[in-house]
Amino acid sequence: MPFTSISSLPLIEEGEATGEIKQIYAAVKREMGIPVIPNSIKSLASSPAALKIYWDFASSFYQNMTLPQSLVAMILFTIAERNQCKYCSAANELTCRNLGVDEQTLSALVQDLGNVSPQRVRVIIEFALKVSQDPQSLVAGDYQRVRAEGVSTAELLEVILIAAVGKFNDTLADALKIDVDDMVAEALSL
Repeated sequence: MPFTSISSLPLIEEGEATGEIKQIYAAVKREMGIPVIPNSIKSLASSPAALKIYWDFASSFYQNMTLPQSLVAMILFTIAERNQCKYCSAANELTCRNLGVDEQTLSALVQDLGNVSPQRVRVIIEFALKVSQDPQSLVAGDYQRVRAEGVSTAELLEVILIAAVGKFNDTLADALKIDVDDMVAEALSL
């Protein structure tokens, strides 16, 4: 049984999974459309309760999100980069690439948000970043700036949720000391 590099927490491989864990693994592969179980899932499998809570939430999050998947991925990537979460940054970068986010946009998300276009996307990502980094500093002008881009109340609430989930995922991955998945590292040539 492999372990995470620093925390020595076990990673439950697919072949070792039984019962409820095996069922969740099958659901993860089916719903995410992936051939292997990510390290983030394997790292939680030592606690069926923790894995079930996490997977139920993650599955519901992606199934019910109404904002474009590419925008969700860009928000999560930007937050992970800002938080220096290698695991989430790599996973979300690959998701962005798979959803057609171009190299110029990926670079701007990391180096200069002012160059992200269209403006509506830039304003949403800037707002989400502030939500994840310093939510206490949000003022009426921050909300007005996003609303001025035609963002509805429902979309604004989703952006806030995405930002909170990004921070949550980064904290979880960093605390568990999860290594970037081999499949992701290979795809990104890390």
